[in-house]
Amino acid sequence: MRKKVKAITIEKHCDGKVTVLSFARPEVRNALSWRMVTEFKAALNAIDKDNQCRAVVITGAGESFCAGLDLVDQGNRQSLSEAVGELGDGPRAGMRGQEYMAEMILLMRAIQQPIIAAVNGHAYGGGLGIALGCDIRMAAKSAKFCTQFIRLGVSGCDIGVSYTLPKLIGAARAHDMMMTARVIDVELAEQWGLVTYVVEDEQLEQQAIELAVSLCEFSPYGLISTKQGMWSNLDASSLAAAMQLENRNQILNGLGGDVEEAAAAFFEKRKANFDR
Repeated sequence: MRKKVKAITIEKHCDGKVTVLSFARPEVRNALSWRMVTEFKAALNAIDKDNQCRAVVITGAGESFCAGLDLVDQGNRQSLSEAVGELGDGPRAGMRGQEYMAEMILLMRAIQQPIIAAVNGHAYGGGLGIALGCDIRMAAKSAKFCTQFIRLGVSGCDIGVSYTLPKLIGAARAHDMMMTARVIDVELAEQWGLVTYVVEDEQLEQQAIELAVSLCEFSPYGLISTKQGMWSNLDASSLAAAMQLENRNQILNGLGGDVEEAAAAFFEKRKANFDR
């Protein structure tokens, strides 16, 4: 019997504090198959339950981050059934598949750890959606970004992009990308704020891991509450509402001893130890 090759690889760094997820289908530019989506979601759920892990890096094997949907596998009834269960034809089956894939982004936002996208080469369609679902984006000089969806005969709004992209780069630029599906190079992506770090291709993964390790120097709950607070307050109804969440988070962060440890480390001129 033919052995199935994993579509996602998982590596641990820094004594388990950093997890690196790599899309592992370089022969198809890491295009999203149904099995790859299933493995990705399972990995995210496992990471969320791993309280030793403090930060996550997502990258792609080979020359691409993720080139979007695998158009060959998309219509494979067996692959779809393995992901969402047996279904007949029609809109119900289509909607189940659509929701199953889109849930990846909700999971990325829901897990406790911050996620860094290390984008190499193509981040198209669903690959762009995954990059946008991360908390920080670092790109190699080879990185290229494209919504792509409208080129496939469907809406230019998919996998959360119509929400996440305008939040990051503004409505006018986001609408341009969704409507025209033009390819954005890394220089323009950095200029627009789509990415905040640009590095040499051969340094990408190591630089992303080093950034993740630096996040591990902060208190675990401080990191969690920052991720929750910064995304929640993008949709806050007012400044006052945003401050109410901030105020509660600060009080909660002060109850576990981390503030005292940070203060002691400052005065003793040492790194804080939040693993005690």
